[in-house]
Amino acid sequence: MKCCIDGKNILFFSPAFFNYEQIIKDKMEELGAFVDMYDERSVTKAIDRALVKISPKIFSNRSQRYYENIIKQNKGKLYDYILIVKCDMTPIVILEKLKEEYPNAKMCLYLWDSIDNISGVTDKFKFFDILHSFDKNDCKIYPELKFRPLFYADEFRHILRDKPYKYDICFAGTIHSDRYAVIKQVKQIAKTNNMSIYLFCYLQSKFIYYFYKVTKKEFRRTRISDFDLEMKSSDELVNIIDDSRITLDVQHPKQTGLTMRTIEMIGMNKKMITTNEAIKDYDFYNPNNISVVDRNNVYIEPNFLHTQYEQLDDSIYKKYSLQCWIFDVLS
Repeated sequence: MKCCIDGKNILFFSPAFFNYEQIIKDKMEELGAFVDMYDERSVTKAIDRALVKISPKIFSNRSQRYYENIIKQNKGKLYDYILIVKCDMTPIVILEKLKEEYPNAKMCLYLWDSIDNISGVTDKFKFFDILHSFDKNDCKIYPELKFRPLFYADEFRHILRDKPYKYDICFAGTIHSDRYAVIKQVKQIAKTNNMSIYLFCYLQSKFIYYFYKVTKKEFRRTRISDFDLEMKSSDELVNIIDDSRITLDVQHPKQTGLTMRTIEMIGMNKKMITTNEAIKDYDFYNPNNISVVDRNNVYIEPNFLHTQYEQLDDSIYKKYSLQCWIFDVLS
């Protein structure tokens, strides 16, 4: 049974991530909810975010003060739902206070990262009434987690394009782990096949670039100009992808859940090259539309690069929409 959020009050915490947090808030309000939204993280500087990945406890005192101030600002409000995405920087003591302050609110957790990448999150499960994860493997290990893949925002729902494309292949995303090593292989394949490629390789700061320059061999012969230090808007990213026939997706090596980019390609009717073998288990998988490659030795069937996209059943487009995602994670 899908929940109805018309007229409901929602306290929403999410990490800042390509403006998806604002897109979720806007959609909940469009569906009739009253939403108070805050960054799930108490730090915003790039170097601090890097330290969070090492250990969120580094900022535990700051995070506690940050959340206590939010609770104080909203004292006396009657929330129907408290939705927290990821929950890597929300202290346990704050989860206890949220339950005390808003006893009638349904506590909802959504993990759009794998548990191995979120230090200490399993200790927080007991504070939530509803828990969802985008990672099918994590849901098998932790039965309290319900499996719910990510979504595509409304602006990513496009009809199948029949006019020429500007690019054959594109990549648009943050550079982490071995992503750039995979990108370089696909770039060479595009060159060999005389195909055009557009790369938006985002790094959070110059510090991260020079850190990678020292620690990652695929960065040794790069220049800082090869990367983008300024984030593009959602509209800009949509236009880049819309102008491309095929998109490249490279998931984190420790992650089996499908990235946001993967789901967005459903809405946009795009062919995709991906390193995520798990995609073969999903209901929208079609080998004509999706080429699964070995991240260490990328090979793409030449036929895949030139065939047309095959449209999916309407029920698939509905299932992976943002509206359906909201109803699922709150119910």
